[in-house]
Amino acid sequence: RYAVRPSKSIGGLYDHRDDLAQIARLVVMKSRVFGDLVEMERSSLSARSRKLITQSAIYTATAALLHNLDQTTQQKATDLAIDYWEEIAKHLPEWQLVREGRVSSGEIRQDFIHSHGITLHAFGNVGNHLFGANTRDWRAKLKPLRKIDWSRTNAGLWEGRAMIGGRLSKATQNVVLTTAAIKTLLGLGLTAEEEKLSAAMRG
Repeated sequence: RYAVRPSKSIGGLYDHRDDLAQIARLVVMKSRVFGDLVEMERSSLSARSRKLITQSAIYTATAALLHNLDQTTQQKATDLAIDYWEEIAKHLPEWQLVREGRVSSGEIRQDFIHSHGITLHAFGNVGNHLFGANTRDWRAKLKPLRKIDWSRTNAGLWEGRAMIGGRLSKATQNVVLTTAAIKTLLGLGLTAEEEKLSAAMRG
């Protein structure tokens, strides 16, 4: 009667019936990227948390990555997701600084948008586009990520897309706009919805 609904992270962590939840857990456990950087129980992080990313954000982003992709086994889907997130991480040097203990997670989350749920979701959408189109040189397509200014102060790019009034927004429209911005910077084509929302924002 008085049961408390578990957080999305805990729900995903222990839901063994959900294939995507199992894949997300394996991605965290087996990749060289996440490991100790992931908060496995809470769906949000405090400013003082030593964690960089929530498991629920990885779940949502990996679900977007694998959406409608023809992966014949859970193992293949997991391997694909691990390869993709490790490639993404290569182009985000701040993540490496946190892993090495040279910068705190809180500083990176405060100053940059690339470890937050909305950007991870957008990364998942970008990967889904690349794999859905059977892009053989998908790793090369991601190289321009390193040149993008992910700082919150880059309001010219992120305000109205990933941020509203300086605060990050996970609203569906903002995920689409953030995805479109990243795809444009990578030289990738946009979906009709991404084109429409981007055009509306440009006025």
